[in-house]
Amino acid sequence: MEITPTAEGKFYPQSSKELLKFLKKYRYKSKVTTDLVIVPHAGYNYCGEIIFKQINRLNPEKEAVTIIAPVIYHTVYGTVTSNAEAFTCPIGKVDIKSAKNQTINNELFSTEHAITVHIPILKYLFPNIKIIPILYGCENFKNLSKIIEENISKSNIIISTNLSRFIPERENIKLDNQTARMIKQKQITDLDIEMADGAIGICAAIDYAKKTNKNFIQTAQSNSAAINGDTSNVVGYGGWYLI
Repeated sequence: MEITPTAEGKFYPQSSKELLKFLKKYRYKSKVTTDLVIVPHAGYNYCGEIIFKQINRLNPEKEAVTIIAPVIYHTVYGTVTSNAEAFTCPIGKVDIKSAKNQTINNELFSTEHAITVHIPILKYLFPNIKIIPILYGCENFKNLSKIIEENISKSNIIISTNLSRFIPERENIKLDNQTARMIKQKQITDLDIEMADGAIGICAAIDYAKKTNKNFIQTAQSNSAAINGDTSNVVGYGGWYLI
């Protein structure tokens, strides 16, 4: 069984030629290598460069990446994974490695884009990478932190999240700046879903960082208004890596 995401043609080009053209313009190689990044999950027109630059920091020696992402369109309690063989994308297939001790729900992964939007970039940068996909809904961040701890020795970690959503730009900037400060200070209290749809994932990453005495470096912050000019209904994006 293979999963073809509905994100194709919506969040990134459906044509392999157009997709490769998109990806090649992001030519970038970081001198810093990390095992964990926080990235947005909107369309490539809005935040593709942020996603690309963060994922390009991941440790190339690891054969897998665990993507921890919130469900956007469905109701889920706890976490789910997939036991399908692979995700497809216009430039090839990426093998799936099921997460251990997780409920299987393959159907969600075709429609929930917060994981699948990252597949083309992962395939482009790491052609032989395997994905351990984890979607979460109503969940305790400590359980996700445990998943990070259990996987990070052999797998890179992607925390997928947009920042504040569908509010006027002035409020968006204020709220996203607050979120950035909280991540920098590794503050979990009061970091909630109004600040980021993947707030639980961010809190899990902060919890792990505190346990391991590591810190987050922010490399990007932007919003949808910078692209489409609509300042009344804005979504925020940011990029961080752990060091």
